[in-house]
Amino acid sequence: MTNFWLFSLLAAVLVGCRFPESLPPTSDETATPPPSASSGRLAYIGGDGNVYVTTADRSETLAITTDATAAPEYPGYSYHRLSWSPDGRLAFAGVTRSNDDATSVLYVLDSLEGTPQAVGRSDEHFVIYIYWSPIPCPDRPNCRRLAYLIEEDDSISLRLVEMEGSAVKNQRLGRGWPFYFSWAATSHQLIWHTGGARRHNPAAQLALYDVDRDELRLLPHEPGLFLAPAWSPQGERWLGVSAEAEVDHLRSFGPEQPVTLTSAPDRQAVFAWSPQGDQVAYAVRQQSSDPFYSPVQVFDFKTGQARAVTDEGFRIMGFFWSPDGQRLAYLTRQPLFDSVWMQWRVYDLSSGRDRGYKMFHPSFQMRFMISSFNQYAQSDRFWSPDSRYLVYADRDQSLVERVWLIDTWAEDGSQALLVDEGVIGLWSWN
Repeated sequence: MTNFWLFSLLAAVLVGCRFPESLPPTSDETATPPPSASSGRLAYIGGDGNVYVTTADRSETLAITTDATAAPEYPGYSYHRLSWSPDGRLAFAGVTRSNDDATSVLYVLDSLEGTPQAVGRSDEHFVIYIYWSPIPCPDRPNCRRLAYLIEEDDSISLRLVEMEGSAVKNQRLGRGWPFYFSWAATSHQLIWHTGGARRHNPAAQLALYDVDRDELRLLPHEPGLFLAPAWSPQGERWLGVSAEAEVDHLRSFGPEQPVTLTSAPDRQAVFAWSPQGDQVAYAVRQQSSDPFYSPVQVFDFKTGQARAVTDEGFRIMGFFWSPDGQRLAYLTRQPLFDSVWMQWRVYDLSSGRDRGYKMFHPSFQMRFMISSFNQYAQSDRFWSPDSRYLVYADRDQSLVERVWLIDTWAEDGSQALLVDEGVIGLWSWN
């Protein structure tokens, strides 16, 4: 850490001069409006290990929990996972760490004025990932569902929680390693991918689970090299990578014939639907051993054409659609010695303007989420619901982690807004 401030100075200089394709704000951005209710609510895990909820102006912060005894990732009790439902419920997981052991509890909070309800427990492991169904249980307006991943029996289990009034049902649906999944927009089905590429693991598979019928169907497609399948937020199609003769094809599957977006021999693909379901952003690794991806392409289903939206020189770590579908935020890794530095950049699909913001050294949980960003892009939001703010968490030279906001409407976007000490923050859907 002896050169930390040198790195910081270099990062600050790079923000201003490294990326000549970035354009200054347009004149209509000079009068920045104040935050509004449409900016939503921000949930974050504080530096003390508790869960908090605040707003974009940080004028009022509510402590959702007060019983943490340790900072996140340290021995003791703390909270370490968050996920908003589309209708404003909040799920979070607590973990007790002692030596090499971990126990966990999964909670659901129906309203910020309510009391958290325990809906899952493990005496051996902690919750890995939480993903709410897009809509309530079909034909049961008082029923809610969420799915989560947790390590069990030397593999990762997918568990489904169904809540209706005081009744809670928690069942295991499947097992695999690794395990990625996606909810259908109707919440009737889940699709999952386990085991990686079949050419590397004969047990790899794609499967479709019917929630209402409790039926599992293995799909005939041979899984290629990718992580999370992705169901369209607006239709019956889903994205995945299938392999033929050791060549991977990113395809959209559904009631009609598959549509091929791109092909890549033995290189991992990542992808994300636009909120409107009419476009897909995707990228592949430049080399199979790279920790980052090639330029992001956006495929338009109306035209059947793809166009590059990021520069060749950027090392892409992840990308996220704004809720209005007009902009794409992406994270780049900066070549600053042996430290991991990232930068948020935002590409406007209408104007073609690409704008960079302050660089940061990501927190541990931020790095964890970005490593599987195309899974988290389906369930959680770094964007505020009005497509204005981006949230991130960093770590300073003293290992103190803090949550920050970027106002992408502001004239001076390099000035991040401090929320609080904390390890991760996520915006509500509305």
